Amino acid sequence: MIKKIENAASIPSEQLEDWGIPKTIGEPKCQLRGLFIKENPDGSEAGIWECTPGKFVREAMQAEMVTFLSGHCIFHPENGDPVEIKGGDVLFFPENSKGTWEIIETVRKAYLIYNIKQ
Repeated sequence: MIKKIENAASIPSEQLEDWGIPKTIGEPKCQLRGLFIKENPDGSEAGIWECTPGKFVREAMQAEMVTFLSGHCIFHPENGDPVEIKGGDVLFFPENSKGTWEIIETVRKAYLIYNIKQ
């Protein structure tokens, strides 16, 4: 079944599910919210993800395709140069992309996390 989320960037934060606080680095403590569009038994999923300002370590080790709908952040890969990200940007994270998120302005993204079969 096709699912449509109209104007995903404008959904009020209060209407998203509370996904808790990740293991943050210092202050402020980030707040995660989101909406699952599809979850599969193999761990792949699609949804909307939102995070308030702060820093934390990326924990998803599957491949991920992301469209940033709003906000401003920097991803600091474990190996490589920092990647500045703003609303409208599209990124692909290969499997095992380790690093630290630095959320500067509340970020909202549409994402697809999936397992790459070898």
